[in-house]
Amino acid sequence: MSQAQPDAVYDALFYNYSPDIIIDRIAGITVVIAPRFKLKYFAKSDDDAVSYASNLSNQLSNARIYNSVLFKVPLSLTNNYSFNQTYSLLIGNIPVNNVYAIMIGFTSVINQVIAYQVNVNGGNIPNITNANVQNIFKGNNVAVAAGATSLAVSLSKTLSNTNYAVYVTPQWNTSVWITGKTTTGFTINFGTAAPTGGSYVDWVMFF
Repeated sequence: MSQAQPDAVYDALFYNYSPDIIIDRIAGITVVIAPRFKLKYFAKSDDDAVSYASNLSNQLSNARIYNSVLFKVPLSLTNNYSFNQTYSLLIGNIPVNNVYAIMIGFTSVINQVIAYQVNVNGGNIPNITNANVQNIFKGNNVAVAAGATSLAVSLSKTLSNTNYAVYVTPQWNTSVWITGKTTTGFTINFGTAAPTGGSYVDWVMFF
């Protein structure tokens, strides 16, 4: 039998790996939880909860902090609410006048501004329509010349910082690592040179 983990371990996992803002229900009361800030707000109504979450999310957005808002329960709202689409990622069911509206947003620099509407076809399970998902920061089957031990990658847009990760899959047997990260590109290095005739790599960036 495995030994039970202390509460501190669960707290650390919860605070470090949860969404920034969660709307849930505790004992029938709608509550807003911000795990990383150790904040819990018991709302007077569903509208009050979303208003509180919206204000908190927008404060983070105004500080240019990317944040996610998770709606764990369906809500009954009478008003419309605005979340900063540049820095917010909303996930879940947000019924307003029988229409589930989900907005996902990232900066236009990443070219991933996504806005779509989710319509209810009965029950609480929505249908997603008009979804448009893009990721321009990736390379599929990028050619690598024979004998090359590195590949310089130039980005099509300038980033605001270098706080990103790059994952690379070479199509030959080699170790791989990244150097020279800048706001305009990076270099992929290979422990084993590309084979005769050249080869290819796939790469993708995460922010």
